[in-house]
Amino acid sequence: MNGLYESIFVNPWPWWVGGLIIGILVPLLYYSENTALGVSTGYGSVIKLLRPRSRLKWLNSKSFEEGPGWRIFFLGGMILGAFISARLGGRPLLTGEMGIFTATVSWSPLATALFFAVGGFFLGLGARIAGGCTSGHSIHGLANLQISSVVATIGFLAAGTFTTYLVRVFILGGGG
Repeated sequence: MNGLYESIFVNPWPWWVGGLIIGILVPLLYYSENTALGVSTGYGSVIKLLRPRSRLKWLNSKSFEEGPGWRIFFLGGMILGAFISARLGGRPLLTGEMGIFTATVSWSPLATALFFAVGGFFLGLGARIAGGCTSGHSIHGLANLQISSVVATIGFLAAGTFTTYLVRVFILGGGG
């Protein structure tokens, strides 16, 4: 029993397990809800819930007419699931450790939080400008052969590769 517990809650799952789960959930969600599984619309649902009378054009689009719905539970489930998995895997209740980043960079907790908050802001802004998040474009858009999703996915991969290089060289101090 201990081996099963560790393989589910402690050890990282193989990449193909996540792909298989997404590959099953995507058509099920299309069939049951006639919608794509994406995270950025869920974040928009949270903002719409907090600011229902916002004058932002994208918050008053068809995606947010019916209120938050299942997307709030989807986001909450991701956060709660990660928390439960970490706790069952023996991780501490709260931690500031973020792998190689905090092992290499000796920033204050405030500077680290600000760095990731600004990064999160730009991630959300990019998702809105691109008309969806990386999962929405790369999983659903490519499967539906949408040219805009091909362009967006190429942009995500190129910008992600370039940004990773910049972080490695200028923040983590690695070689080029």
